[in-house]
Amino acid sequence: MLALNKQYRQPVIKMRNEHRSGHRRNNRDRPDPLLSVEWCRVIDHPETDAAIVVVTEPALHVIRLRPKSGASLQITGSRIYMGIDHEKREVVQDVLGFARIRDLSNAATQELPVVIQQIIEESPDVFVQQFFNRAGNLSLKMHAFELLPGVGNKKAMEMVASRGRVGWESFAQLDEDCNINAAELLAKRFVSEIEDRGLQPRLLDLLLRQGE
Repeated sequence: MLALNKQYRQPVIKMRNEHRSGHRRNNRDRPDPLLSVEWCRVIDHPETDAAIVVVTEPALHVIRLRPKSGASLQITGSRIYMGIDHEKREVVQDVLGFARIRDLSNAATQELPVVIQQIIEESPDVFVQQFFNRAGNLSLKMHAFELLPGVGNKKAMEMVASRGRVGWESFAQLDEDCNINAAELLAKRFVSEIEDRGLQPRLLDLLLRQGE
């Protein structure tokens, strides 16, 4: 289960304006987003002594880890501890830093959306309750649901009507009501934003990375 934090409690209503004149944040002033990470999921570990490529929870950063000497080969999708408590680290020796997306192996590229979908499906209290049940307009002409692949304005409005005032209790109910695979669509959107940092607006920032 993803660790709930303050950014999950904010509904997606509108795009944030982070670039107002005189209020731009300097990258050097931002805290290291990896310092507070405790858990991650493996997306690629080709050999026992090779770097492990993982996606962090909850912010979905793709990073590389150096395994401990003698650590076993890590299975794709397995959850491992990478936090600051070295006594709890059973697999990880060092955090090597962010992975360059263009350098990911074919296996990692293929597994990234699968593992992210796994994270989403295991956290309905985050993604159903805090996104699908709260998502609103990003602008006068665009609803947040339209950021999902294949969802246009008409489909988004149908989803809003289906949601009603009560909302959905589970992914199964959401998928049945809207005839979609909500976790898969959200995972694909996240992957698109990970691969293209210029893609706007960004659900990763709106949902998971506020305050970094």
